[in-house]
Amino acid sequence: MDFKLSRENAMIKDAIYDWVSKECTRDVISDMDERNEFPAKLAKKLSQLGFCGMMIPEEIGGEGCNVLGACIVTETIAAAYPALARWYTGPTFYGGAVISALGSEHQKQTYLPKCAAGKLAVALAHTETDADPDPARIQTSAKKRGDQFRVSGEKQYISNADKADLLLVAAQQENSDPEDQAFSFFCINRQTPGMTIEPVEKLGYKGTNFCRVRIDAVAIGKDDILGGPDKLGRGDQQWQQILDIALLAVTSEAVGLAQGAFDYTLNYARQRVQFGQVIGTFNVIRNMLAELAYDIEAARLLLYRAAWLADQQQPFSREISMAKCQASETARRAAMDGLQIYGGYGYTMEYDIQRYVRDAMSLTTAGASLESLKARIGAAYGLS
Repeated sequence: MDFKLSRENAMIKDAIYDWVSKECTRDVISDMDERNEFPAKLAKKLSQLGFCGMMIPEEIGGEGCNVLGACIVTETIAAAYPALARWYTGPTFYGGAVISALGSEHQKQTYLPKCAAGKLAVALAHTETDADPDPARIQTSAKKRGDQFRVSGEKQYISNADKADLLLVAAQQENSDPEDQAFSFFCINRQTPGMTIEPVEKLGYKGTNFCRVRIDAVAIGKDDILGGPDKLGRGDQQWQQILDIALLAVTSEAVGLAQGAFDYTLNYARQRVQFGQVIGTFNVIRNMLAELAYDIEAARLLLYRAAWLADQQQPFSREISMAKCQASETARRAAMDGLQIYGGYGYTMEYDIQRYVRDAMSLTTAGASLESLKARIGAAYGLS
């Protein structure tokens, strides 16, 4: 088995690393983080590099489907600036990947060229009572009125909904049997009358907002059903595929954040001197960093395995669920161990390790909680 990246993906990795090193300096990121500023200028520059089209067929203006390449780009950005990585996943994963896989021909022609150019940000609006996605908890309704639908309800914890141009909203059909859970995904423009989006104050991921989305009798047509009119009530068939794509995005962020926290701490451990020696040579710190190193590598290999399966158009639900569990836990521990190694310095706002801690905490439940992912893995082994 060859673990080397293809020539194309190796070039992508080098290119995005060089760009991040030049554009996402610590001073720039710290300033935007402190002001909770959306990285609009960086997002515009990033969109011009062509990386947003990596999940979109060439015949529709994309770069061809390269799931692993898109994960590498997300990971590399997240190592420096997770908020920018979260923006990148909007047009690339939730737009490019989801609509390429599940959209109607009309939706593909309408949305994908804009996603490829980084000019159409897409948000996934599927969670309601808490951050854990669950079809059984969907209360948002879609009432049919002639050739139109009136969608009403409330979504919670929707990343970048206030900056998205298009939201993929999960809603139940009116009068559908509660046991049936017949629901659909609808493509709704953020500017449609009846949409109210309110950012929720949070601890980390400054520069990207988690939002409450209120939907009040929003009128949409049958062509706005994800996949077209024939997919009305078929949301259950699309749910797992959409969740898999979302997990690819979030897991890539987690691997990148873990690596960023590790690199930042490693650099400090190599330079900080106490009791006449570099602290990285102390057994407890050396062992802590060694454990993080192999856990990060394990998370990355799990992610790349899932992405490779996706590129081969093979099922990867089990693999990406495993990768997400490993990556989010490793990111949390990389940040917290880094905080401990920095000691008193780590508790000050002067050092970036506090930002890694704040950002890493949100990744535990992002995409799906550890508990639901473990249940998903267990089901893959016949333990449902």
